[in-house]
Amino acid sequence: MQTYYSFTQFFANVCNVHPNITTFDMTDIRTLDTEKQTLFPYANLIVNNVNIDSGVMTYNVTFMVMDRVVEVEELSAGKFNTITKDYRGYSNIVDVHNTTLLTINDVVSYIYRNPDALDYNVIGSSLCTPFEERFQNLLAGWAINMNIAVGNPQDMCVINLSTALAAGSDVSC
Repeated sequence: MQTYYSFTQFFANVCNVHPNITTFDMTDIRTLDTEKQTLFPYANLIVNNVNIDSGVMTYNVTFMVMDRVVEVEELSAGKFNTITKDYRGYSNIVDVHNTTLLTINDVVSYIYRNPDALDYNVIGSSLCTPFEERFQNLLAGWAINMNIAVGNPQDMCVINLSTALAAGSDVSC
């Protein structure tokens, strides 16, 4: 049986070995110290709710990958080696959106394709949404909302409770 701990640890393990993720956690990103450059790129998992059904628990999660947006400085002058970008001035925002979307795709693909993914199944399609957030500095990235089904055997004998016991009899599992 997969628990909340094993579910969140699975995400942590996948993120901690991904080359485009430096930090993974499940805290409120509003408390994130965005001045710490060593945190980024950063991944965050929010478990929105869990639906318990017959034989399955479905986690509705929001998974975000983000990085700092920085202004790009021209380090040299010249006809052939100047930086030319025709979008939003001179920043790495398009690079951040590109890399963070690819990273989310890697994590989701791993869940889809890994035979040892502890019976985690992404249900239906998942919507990715780009974002830009201004804290002490600008963060940008992608958030994906998805439903992940996990097997749930619903073994009532785990807590030694039966209908007879609940009714006052000492008959147990």
